[in-house]
Amino acid sequence: MPKHLFDELPTDMIYYEIFPFLDYISRVNANLLLPKEDRIRTPLNKDALLEFTIIFQSTHIATMAKKAAITRNRTTRSRLILKIWRLLPMFPELIQYSEKVRDNLSLKALEFSTATSSDVSAYTLKTLKKLCANFLHDLETKYPYLREFNYQKGDWTAVTQ
Repeated sequence: MPKHLFDELPTDMIYYEIFPFLDYISRVNANLLLPKEDRIRTPLNKDALLEFTIIFQSTHIATMAKKAAITRNRTTRSRLILKIWRLLPMFPELIQYSEKVRDNLSLKALEFSTATSSDVSAYTLKTLKKLCANFLHDLETKYPYLREFNYQKGDWTAVTQ
């Protein structure tokens, strides 16, 4: 006596006639009802977590940089710039897996750490210099360049295709 209805149906019929009409959760549940040897296995991409992390971090920093570029209020712009430089050490993957980002950020940090602009307040300038100097130090000591990681822009998925 079969345990459930799927035991009576041919596997091809389940794969090609039933699965296309199910949503993701229903497909996973239906797949679990099949015997282990008949289950469809979709391997995860080995760098899926790293790719997601880099996409998340770059989007977050880019959004804040765009806001800082278009704001007209000097205080708001200063706060956003300081927030960006405070967040960057919390996003090590962004600077360890992209040489281009790493070089651009180090040049910008060097520029800000030696800035003498009167466009911002004295507190902002002092804090920005300290943050950028610490960032440059951390870049050399804590966050070495590991390797170049290229990810696909567009629809992100964690499974291999």
